[in-house]
Amino acid sequence: MIKIMGRQSREIVLDYPKTVRTILEELKVSEERFVFLVNGTPVTKDVLVTPDQELVFLEIFSGG
Repeated sequence: MIKIMGRQSREIVLDYPKTVRTILEELKVSEERFVFLVNGTPVTKDVLVTPDQELVFLEIFSGG
């Protein structure tokens, strides 16, 4: 399952293994705005995610 958490949150079911990079491209998500976690562990865009894993896009907020 893919969870996007931030200003807009949504959940998407992953049907087959894909890299984080491929998922970003398919969802048209800006990679600069998010940290990627697979089962709670930070990962890079080259990691392969399988349907039994949880991928979370955690939006980065800044301010002052």
